[in-house]
Amino acid sequence: MKETGVVRRLDELGRVVIPKEIRKRLKIKNGDMVDIYTDNEYIILQKYHPLNQDILPIKGILEALSKEYEIDFILFDDTRIIYSTLSDVSSSDEVDSEFIKKASVYLEKEVSSKQNIHIVSGKHFDKDMYIEKISVNFEEFGYIAVLDHIIGKKHKEAVSIICRYFNQILGN
Repeated sequence: MKETGVVRRLDELGRVVIPKEIRKRLKIKNGDMVDIYTDNEYIILQKYHPLNQDILPIKGILEALSKEYEIDFILFDDTRIIYSTLSDVSSSDEVDSEFIKKASVYLEKEVSSKQNIHIVSGKHFDKDMYIEKISVNFEEFGYIAVLDHIIGKKHKEAVSIICRYFNQILGN
């Protein structure tokens, strides 16, 4: 566990301020939710993301669809990869900031690999993609991208299945 060297006093209501440097490094903005849990004598604060909850069923669905349709998926939010079926992309990878700035342009369109678009910082995939936003009750949770050599009806159906699943689990 990393030490920050920062010590904070609890106020009379038991609150503590997360230092600005830590919020900036973890990309925690005002209004973001944090998950609070304990591990032995440690109190752990972690940036909360609903797509990280129950990730095993999500991984299972993405793996099954990837195998069935022989296509790849990348599940991500504005800052990082949450899950990918591509072997060279992991949840420790960051989303390319230039991609996020232009993400709305790519949504629900077939995007050619010739456009040289990078979802993951420093990685290029020689595949076309189709991207949809994951939204539930008008709240945005992230994105799902499907990658293949040619995008067609099956790709959009696969993304639709994933979005419906998220609507069910996050909408309740």
